Amino acid sequence: MIKNQVVDNFTLKSGAECQLLNIRNDLIPNYYLLCFPKTLGEPSDVDVTEMLTLGVQYAQKIAFQKLGDREAFSIIYSGYSARREKGWHVHIVLLGNRWRKAWLYSVLAMKNLLQAFGVRKDDAPKLKN
Repeated sequence: MIKNQVVDNFTLKSGAECQLLNIRNDLIPNYYLLCFPKTLGEPSDVDVTEMLTLGVQYAQKIAFQKLGDREAFSIIYSGYSARREKGWHVHIVLLGNRWRKAWLYSVLAMKNLLQAFGVRKDDAPKLKN
C-alpha cells in the first residue's frame, strides 16, 4: 500500500506548522492536501487567508511543473460544516482538461452522496436547515 507523502512544510506567520501532502488516490490523480495542525483547533482568519494563498501559489508551481500550465488546477476549501474529517485543510487537484474536471466533480458527488446516506464516515456537524 502506497502511503501519502509529505511534499513540504510551511510555517505560518502565527507560528503554526502546516504540511502539504501528496494524496495517493487512484480515483483522483495529482491530488494534494495542505493541512493545518489538528492540535491547534480551527485556524484564525489570518491563518486561513495565508493557507489559501500558499495553496494557490503551490498549485500554480506544481501545475506548471507537471502539466506545463500554471492555471490547470482547482482549489477546494471545505468549511467546518462541509468537511468529512476534523482538521482544517485545502484541497489542490491538478486537472489539465475538462474531462479530468468532470471526473473530479463526479467522484466528489459520489463521495458526498455516500456520506449523506450514512454509508461513509462523516464527522461534520449536523446543522438544521
